[in-house]
Amino acid sequence: MASGYQQDSNQLTPGYYRVQWTASTGTYATADGNNNGAINPYNWDTFATKPSTTVSALRLARGNIRWNAIIEQLGLLADCRIENVVVTSSGNTVADNQPTGVAFTVVYDRDSFVLPGLQKALATSYNGSTATSSYTQTAQAIRDLVVGGFIRGLAAGETRSYRVYNPSTYEEFQSPVTIVQPDVPANIFADVTVTQISGTTL
Repeated sequence: MASGYQQDSNQLTPGYYRVQWTASTGTYATADGNNNGAINPYNWDTFATKPSTTVSALRLARGNIRWNAIIEQLGLLADCRIENVVVTSSGNTVADNQPTGVAFTVVYDRDSFVLPGLQKALATSYNGSTATSSYTQTAQAIRDLVVGGFIRGLAAGETRSYRVYNPSTYEEFQSPVTIVQPDVPANIFADVTVTQISGTTL
């Protein structure tokens, strides 16, 4: 029997990927409309200064829904966790301020499933971004998944019930909120980068 530490394909080999979205190429509306909201990890009750108008409250809710969609996309092909979320905004304590950037780390204990899983999905008409099945790196697949969440609803729109702050009554209410893609997928794709920051290969 061999002695000492040995590594094999059944062991966990976590992969860490840093995702960065920066508002640049894409259009991220702040005026009233189903395309506003960009992305925002924080609910209204996180902010010291709550949304001041219904438009602002709905914009924040749409940002929350898109953020949730990104998390859903990242977990489609393998279990993952999100760490070290950093939001860039002109005022992180003011809900009316839409973020201009969000960075976070996605960690997969087994990231080897992500790339082949997405390649198979793309080959069967995956409803994602500007991706093709020619991806060769896991970071590329993660980028596509992030964009797929960001553009949830596409141009046709998607509606879900969500918590929305009411600035008149100073409380939340459950309301149907519709989102459409903020811009064409290629422009959102250009604003997202994914970099592997550590990992172990067998």
